[in-house]
Amino acid sequence: MINIIGLGSTDYRDMTLRAVEAIKNGNKNYLRTKEHASLEYFDREKIPYESFDYLYESEDSFEEVYEKIVNLLMEKNKEEDINYIVPGNPLIAEKTVMMLLDRTEDVNIIMGISFIEPLLKAVKIDPSKNLKILDGDDFSPFDIDTNSHIIVTQIYNHRIAVDLKLALGEIYGDDYEIFLVTNAGTEDERVHRIPLYELDRTEDINHQSALFIPKKEEAVTLGKIMEKMEEQKFIGVQFHDKILEELGEKAVELLQIARELNYEGYYYYGEILEYIYKKIGKIR
Repeated sequence: MINIIGLGSTDYRDMTLRAVEAIKNGNKNYLRTKEHASLEYFDREKIPYESFDYLYESEDSFEEVYEKIVNLLMEKNKEEDINYIVPGNPLIAEKTVMMLLDRTEDVNIIMGISFIEPLLKAVKIDPSKNLKILDGDDFSPFDIDTNSHIIVTQIYNHRIAVDLKLALGEIYGDDYEIFLVTNAGTEDERVHRIPLYELDRTEDINHQSALFIPKKEEAVTLGKIMEKMEEQKFIGVQFHDKILEELGEKAVELLQIARELNYEGYYYYGEILEYIYKKIGKIR
């Protein structure tokens, strides 16, 4: 059995009772990284552990690090039950956990507070009206939904910040305000409300940095295009289903064209939707 334990996203005071009991259960404790504020508790309570931080220095890529970690854990588990301990919530933005779950069912997951809760507290925004979570290290502009609040994780260096600034600027505009949150939920929490163009200019980026992008209320969607067509009497009740079907097929074609053009740096497909919306509004 591998106990996969989430430490929570802040310091030891936010660790769950289940997590505390598990790390003291006598199994060997293996930490993905000891770069976490809760390690103060391990040291204070003299809880033994081994970390995999050395692999981040010896391997050429994160994928190789993750593969090595999973292989080592699987080997250790052949001999005895072990604890594998990760920051935050094991099921949120933890690739090694997903890889383990693909390899074995002999696991017990002990949840922890994710970075999402303290980040939402930091920006003071209710996410219940649509929320999407993306990985900054595996980001595509086509994952963006401007009608949702968006959290982008893994903003751990300036290369990622530059890539995100350029991609998001094409979608939202360079002056659109976003939140860059570093060390959410800790005593050293820092919240920067900045325009997108400043994202790569801040020095306050580390492995605990994330973006919160508020939804863009005025963004055009296919739903808004349908509403506009109904307002303009293009869609009668008796033909609604047929026109909806035809429009859906054409919309897919248009979005596919936009996707292909965007690969060559021409424009974002949201611009096509805005163009269609404006055209419908001018027809009488």
